[in-house]
Amino acid sequence: MEHILHATDLVMDYSTQQATPNATHMLALNHVDFGIQAGESIAVMGPSGSGKSTLLHALAGIITPTAGNVMFRGANLARLSDADRTKLRRSAFGFVFQSGQLLPELPAIENIALPMMLGGASYQQATDTAMLWLERLGLRQLAQQRPGEMSGGQMQR
Repeated sequence: MEHILHATDLVMDYSTQQATPNATHMLALNHVDFGIQAGESIAVMGPSGSGKSTLLHALAGIITPTAGNVMFRGANLARLSDADRTKLRRSAFGFVFQSGQLLPELPAIENIALPMMLGGASYQQATDTAMLWLERLGLRQLAQQRPGEMSGGQMQR
């Protein structure tokens, strides 16, 4: 089966100076290859500072790696405009942040629906899709709960 998201030879070099004898190179990604098939779920794990967030940001087109390619459904993310990469993230990627990124004023269903509405979905379409995700995660009963009424694990899911 073909990869829906594929990265080849990713390098992210956070140099502290221009190329000089005293330059320090911080390789957050050191020739990383990655692939994921449609419908597959993954977890990226490792110690603090090992490049997990950098990898995920590169895979989502949030940052452009120093070298290498990220392909999503056959499109090279580096060749897309910023606006097109933003549209792609809104429509095709989901993120679970380490710290809560939920709006405390909104119930769970609207927190989930908000990015879809920002991407052009109607309120009804977005909340219907959000409810499907809540059901998949076993959280349907929390649809109208605000973040302050949920546990940390419930908010992460």
